[in-house]
Amino acid sequence: MELGKLGYDFSMLAEAIDKSPSLISKVASRQAKSRFVAEAMVKILNRTMAEVFPDVPEYQLARPTTETERSARVVELRELLETPKR
Repeated sequence: MELGKLGYDFSMLAEAIDKSPSLISKVASRQAKSRFVAEAMVKILNRTMAEVFPDVPEYQLARPTTETERSARVVELRELLETPKR
């Protein structure tokens, strides 16, 4: 509904991000999860993830935003997993 107020519809968003209108609809109605689609919706609506998808805990989790951040987190995991248990 909020997309419609801005003059957009699911098929427009689907075309813009190269996804199916069905996936857009399913993410909006919580029948499917796609962080990529959710982030696109949030950006268009100029809202936070918590405002648009407060009922989807997976979307609230922090995740690295750059390849450098992601690589650093992978190194952290490797170090953690290499440390012997006490």
